[in-house]
Order: sequence, then C-alpha cells, then structure tokens
Amino acid sequence: MKIIIVDDEPLVRIGIKSSIDWQSIGIEIVGEASDGEEALKLIAEQNPDVVLLDIKIPKKDGIEVLSEMRAQGMRTKVMILSSFDDFAYVKKAMKLGAVDYFHKPSMNIAEIKSAMSKIKDELAMNKENKLQEPSFVQDKDIILRNLLTGKIEDVSQVKLKEGNLYTILFTVKLYAQVMKRYTKENPAFLPNTIRHLLTELLAKENEVEFVQMEENLYAVLIGNNESKGLQASFAHVNDIVYLIHSSLKRFVNIDMVFGVSEAVHSFENFNQAFDQAKQALELKFYHSNDPVFYYRPQDKDIEQKMEQINDYVMAMKKGLKEESYDLFAQNLEAWEQYIQLHECLTERDVRKIYEGLLFMLQDGKTDAGKAGQSDEIEDFFELSAYYHELFNERLRAKISGTNKEYNPLVRGIMQYIENNYRESISLKLLGETFQTSPNYISRLFKQEVDRGLFDYLNEVRIRKSKDLLKDYRYKIYEVAEMVGFKSQVHFAIVFHKYVGMAPKDYRKEIG
Repeated sequence: MKIIIVDDEPLVRIGIKSSIDWQSIGIEIVGEASDGEEALKLIAEQNPDVVLLDIKIPKKDGIEVLSEMRAQGMRTKVMILSSFDDFAYVKKAMKLGAVDYFHKPSMNIAEIKSAMSKIKDELAMNKENKLQEPSFVQDKDIILRNLLTGKIEDVSQVKLKEGNLYTILFTVKLYAQVMKRYTKENPAFLPNTIRHLLTELLAKENEVEFVQMEENLYAVLIGNNESKGLQASFAHVNDIVYLIHSSLKRFVNIDMVFGVSEAVHSFENFNQAFDQAKQALELKFYHSNDPVFYYRPQDKDIEQKMEQINDYVMAMKKGLKEESYDLFAQNLEAWEQYIQLHECLTERDVRKIYEGLLFMLQDGKTDAGKAGQSDEIEDFFELSAYYHELFNERLRAKISGTNKEYNPLVRGIMQYIENNYRESISLKLLGETFQTSPNYISRLFKQEVDRGLFDYLNEVRIRKSKDLLKDYRYKIYEVAEMVGFKSQVHFAIVFHKYVGMAPKDYRKEIG
C-alpha cells in the first residue's frame, strides 16, 4: 500500500515517518508535500492508496485539495490531520469523503497503525472479492455501492425504479462484544450469516436491494414505484425495517440499530439518501436504547453551534495548560450538556475531543491500553462516565503530586534542575553532585515522581520556554539555547511533544 504525507510542518512529517516501521507492515511512503498545490501534483503522479492530509496548509488548504481530488474522480482514501479547534473544517472534509481524521497533538502510533491496517484490509478484501465472487454478485455490489456514493452506472441489474426511493442503513449493536462469540478461525461467520439471511428475507420483494458497505455497516435500498404516495411508501420502509430487525434477533440473537433516509425521487439522489441515513444512524450515540432513527434536517445555525463547541474546547485547553482545573471542569460539564442537548457532534468527534483532553492531562503521554478500553462503549453517557473517571484519576495524581513530600534526595535534584536547567545535565553529573549512584538516582526519581528524570527536566525547560516565547525580543533559536537545548530542531520536537504545537505556532496563539 502506498501513502503520501501532506503537512507544512517538517517536524510533523518527520514524526510520522520515523515513528512507525512502515515497511514492516507493508506500507510505502511514496512522497511528501508541504502545500496544497504540491500535494495535488504529487497525488496525480503517484496515485497513492492513502493520503495523510493536513487541514491547514498553504496555497490550497486541505478542503480545497480534497474537493479537487473528488472533482477529478480520484478514489484515493484521505485521512485528515487537524488540531482541536478545526472542527468546522473537519466536518467539511468528512462530507467530502475523508475516511478518518487525527488530532495532531494527541495522535499516537497505535492509532495510526490501526487506521492504516483497517484500510489495508479493506483494499485486500475488495481485491479478494473481485477474484472470488461470481461476476454477477460482484458487479451488482459495485453498482449498488456506486449508486449510494454518487456514481451512476448501468443499473439494469438493479431491481429498482425511480420514485420514492429510500436508503436504510443498519449496524450490529455492541458489535465488538458480539464478535467475541465467534472464533478467530471463522471471523466471516457473522457477515456471511447476515448476507444469506437478507437474501432469503428480501427474495420476494420486487424493489429492494441490499449491500454490505463496511465491516459493520449494511445498506438496504428500497423503491416504491408500486406504492401510491409517501404514506404508503413510508409504511413499506418500516415493514422492511421490522422484518430485518425481528428476523436477525430471532435467528442470530443480535440487536440492530437502523437509520432511515427521507424519500428521494431519482437514482441521482441516492447518495443524498445515503448521507441522510448515516446522519440518522449517528443519533444512536445519544439514544442507545432506541432501535430506529429517522433523518432530520440539519439545524440552520449549525455553524454557530460549532463555534460554541470550539469555545468550550479552547476554554478546556486553557484550563489544562494553566493548571486551572476548576476552569477545565466547568467547561467540560458545559460542553457535555451542550452537545447532549443539541446532538450536534458525531460519536467520532466526541471521542477525539475526549482523547485529546486525556492526552493533555497526561502531559503528552499516551496510554493505548486505557484508551482502547473505551472502544466497546457505544453510548454517550457511558463514554462520558468512563472519561470522567480517567480525568479525575489524572487530576488527583497531579494535585497530590504538587503537594507531595518527596524524598530529600529527590527534592534536592528537583531544586538543582530548577536552578541549572539552562546547563547540560546528565545522570553522571547528578551522581557526582549528590555523591550517589546514577542508577539509584534514576530508579528513585521514577519511583517518587512517576516519570523519568529527563522527562521531568524537559517539562521544566518547556515550562520556562513558554514564558520566554511571550517576549518577542528573543528569536526561537535563542529561546532554545536559553532553556538548555543545543539545537532549535531538538527544542521544536520536544516542545511539540509536550505542548502539541510548534514553538512558532504557540507564539502566534498567545499573541
């Protein structure tokens, strides 16, 4: 699989390239670009499978690049790189067909590898299906998927006629738990069973088709040419929903969640119905006990709501950066109440914000094990409770760490670092200064402070640098030297790790 990285920050590109052994997982980085125009040219030349695309790049931003890719018919999968406060842009990118997005401050190796592996598996599965499926089934599935994504081809194989067309999308509820019932030796059991059952159930329907869109996403396309009026058509749609839901519950003992579109009247509008059904299905995150959701038009003031959400997120970031934990807690509660009331963020958006806040609370460290435990949660209230527990745990540790009485040796080392952070500091130097074993110092410091000595040293240096960056008399390389870094590049890398942005961007943000 071939990928291209597009980001105007060299350190981000370097970090992505160097953090993963891409070759070992069968992925080749075939190019990188620092602006939109360069990116489009490179994508056309290399025809990559995936593009990692920064949302804010010079010349043409990520939205413009994605729009032109779609206009030119490029089917390359795009994964967006964004910061916390780019939600409006991310929303536009997802509407244009981006498959996922990462928050740059909190993205980690496990997250990137997981997303890439998923795409790689999908590409492999599509290739295998083309080889194994009978050509009629293969061709028909392709036609149906194309219909739903706006590519109209020969529809002679499709049992549908224009007029009162609907799309139903459904997923298996608590999918991760359901899949644990099936052995690794037969992972295809559930999708095969669903497919065979739907084939039987819908065989006698004159104007109904179905297709699997993703691992846990199935689409049912319904025509109502024989029905008279919208009321009869809508009743027919509900009958199909009930038939599928009750049959899968009875035969496979699984619960489903359904999203239903409004009626559209031509094949050209099937992609609109598909988008509506996806939006309807997103509501399950806020109403976990309901089995069926119907599309409702988006509020006209959605942009204002997104601005309000951005304000809450920025206030939470400010609270964490300034260690004003009351400010963080107040805005966290206000943000949660707001999104619960207006239901204006998708599950993916909410998860990304929680993950980013946890990342900040952990001082730029990731805990893949802890974060991964939330994957099976499908309900907003459960997810909120889960992250509140993590937040409170981290806040208690920070507050107790501030007031903790450390071992006299550790206190002495902390004071030494506070006084000498500008100088070169090594374990050997500390051993000589405090007349004890460097290994003992390293072990004791980690045990008492719950992080490595050099992590602590970097935190002190970065804290001091943030104050110096407020003073525009100093150039960035001068700030780096003033806090003990030998090179501006190393300073920028460490600063980005702890603050989530480059020094120059931090300076702009604080004005």
